[in-house]
Amino acid sequence: MRTLTLLGLLVFASATQAGNSAPPAGQSPLAIRQAAHAYLVAQARLWSGDAQIDVSEPDPRLRLARCDKPLQAEFAPGARPMGNTTVWVRCPGSAPWSVYLPAQVRIFAQVLVAAHPLARGIALTESDFTTSRQDLAGAAGSPLTVPDQAVGKHLRYPVAAGTMLSANMLESPPLVRRGQPVTIVSGAGGVEIRAAGEALADGGDGDTVRVRNLQTRRVLDATVQASGLVRVPM
Repeated sequence: MRTLTLLGLLVFASATQAGNSAPPAGQSPLAIRQAAHAYLVAQARLWSGDAQIDVSEPDPRLRLARCDKPLQAEFAPGARPMGNTTVWVRCPGSAPWSVYLPAQVRIFAQVLVAAHPLARGIALTESDFTTSRQDLAGAAGSPLTVPDQAVGKHLRYPVAAGTMLSANMLESPPLVRRGQPVTIVSGAGGVEIRAAGEALADGGDGDTVRVRNLQTRRVLDATVQASGLVRVPM
């Protein structure tokens, strides 16, 4: 009887210890969401605007091991930086895992908008646009924020009044035109050679155009540097 009692106590003690031993701690859903939110806040600061960020909670059915290293976050492949987007949060630790969290990012900033309907090909002046506080998620490309980014540029296509102006809508005015005489410059180490040429295409500042050397008749790729001036590598 005494032996059975002692055996019972041992079994009870073992069961109590097993009951008191907590399972390994899982990863906090709040920490996952905070990692995604912090990443989006850092990205939003690049736009110098007022950000409104909402990140969805992780799926409550997930059971993830607690990460033994700081969580890492970035946009999911193909995700937009604004509007409806997705953040990829992952654990780079000894038991790696990753999750995707839907999010919405709205960034409001002062940007340039068309003051009236603008026709394709016009050279913009300051009377053609104004500034307005806008949700950048609606921009078709990188929105313009200062007049110097737009003045003198040409519109690639017509835009309606109130449209946000973005870099992909504009192009630099041609500095050389097809059939125009140009000066071809090449050189290295302080030695510069100039030759007469002919542009075979239109090109703005920094564009690569085909030109013909009028002396050798060779056709070359050249970079537009100024009005009527192109440079070719040695």
